[in-house]
Amino acid sequence: MALINSLDKNGKFLFRYRGQLPLLFFILAIPITYFYEYDFLASSPLLKDFVLICSCLVLLFGHIIRIIIIGYCDEHTSGRNRHEQVAHHLNTKGCYSMVRHPLYFANFLIWIGLSFYLVNPMLSLVLCLCYWLFYERIMFTEEMFLLNKFGSEFERWANKVPTFIPNVYLYEKSTNKFSIKSVCTNEYPSVVSTATSLLILILVRRYSMEKSFIWLWSDVYFASSILVFGLSFRWIKHRTAWFK
Repeated sequence: MALINSLDKNGKFLFRYRGQLPLLFFILAIPITYFYEYDFLASSPLLKDFVLICSCLVLLFGHIIRIIIIGYCDEHTSGRNRHEQVAHHLNTKGCYSMVRHPLYFANFLIWIGLSFYLVNPMLSLVLCLCYWLFYERIMFTEEMFLLNKFGSEFERWANKVPTFIPNVYLYEKSTNKFSIKSVCTNEYPSVVSTATSLLILILVRRYSMEKSFIWLWSDVYFASSILVFGLSFRWIKHRTAWFK
């Protein structure tokens, strides 16, 4: 099989299951964290707080980018489809004027924010390599689809806009109106997933440090908040017309 066909085939498969790719993070993170020594954190409460704050800020930044993208994106475009390639027109304004794959850049920040909490440089490096290995193929498949559909329009945009690292100097304001309903409908599962992931990492890292399972009241409040938030938005989405 030609390399281009192999990349496209792998990209289509990974695109379809890209929502499950974060499981790779836990497959790597949990066993590595279990055997990692956190004596340097145990002896410095200030450093523990600093790591938590920095991790949360990176996570928040990633979700803010996702919210902006989803809020300004039209339905049936390359930024909103989940299961197959769909693009009634090409997104070139807003975040898409600075980088061709802004959602994947935002997701990368979320991965890094979670890995930062574990304070393991080797784990972060491995996750970066895995992320690029998988998402490079997804981006390849998406761009082949857009090239075949939009031709020269896509080429002009791709020749100007970087693939993954945003260039803020290229920013062009979106002509769409921001939709808070679209954000609420599409983004709450991602928020629930990130918050749940952080809670799991908090418990795993604490177990590694204390050598025993310790469940604090703060964990109960955090878990309860995640549950109430997720179930509330799911009920509103499926049982009411508020988000339509």
